Amino acid sequence: MPVKFLALEFILLLMTGCFSSQQEVIIVEKSINLQNISQQKLTNNSSNTKKRKEKTTKKINKKTNRWSIPVKGNISKTFSTKNKHLGLTFDTKIGQNVRAIRDGEVVYVGNKMKSHGKMIIIRHPFGFYSSYTQNKDLIVENGDTVTKGQIIAITNKIPFYFEMKKFKQPINPIKYLK
Repeated sequence: MPVKFLALEFILLLMTGCFSSQQEVIIVEKSINLQNISQQKLTNNSSNTKKRKEKTTKKINKKTNRWSIPVKGNISKTFSTKNKHLGLTFDTKIGQNVRAIRDGEVVYVGNKMKSHGKMIIIRHPFGFYSSYTQNKDLIVENGDTVTKGQIIAITNKIPFYFEMKKFKQPINPIKYLK
């Protein structure tokens, strides 16, 4: 009998807790159709917004991440490993502006290699290097930080020569320049 009495007291205690004014009742809507409709709208709206943002970002990055041509002029000799011409030769006139193809740091300025004349080498992100040779005047110095399109030198009467490397390996600049 005492067990039945304890069980009855326990049930009454639980029931009084349900009817007390301190308890809150929360109603959860579990209608499958309404829930799915609102979730689909939210998902579609957020995914469309994300896609639009990604497309816009990609377009901007494509425009800003391109490498630019270092100097105006026709290319008279192209990259060729067979002919050991590891860069591009531009037909230029004396006094043309030479511009940095991309942001970077100047790691060499000088004329120690007589065959290249006055020369500039810029280190770019991700192991890229660009070298600008046969210049009349050099505007930048070792250690300078340059931005894409910044004037770094002035061309000489000798055709301008340009090379690119990925780490120490020569690469064809045409693949990167716009």
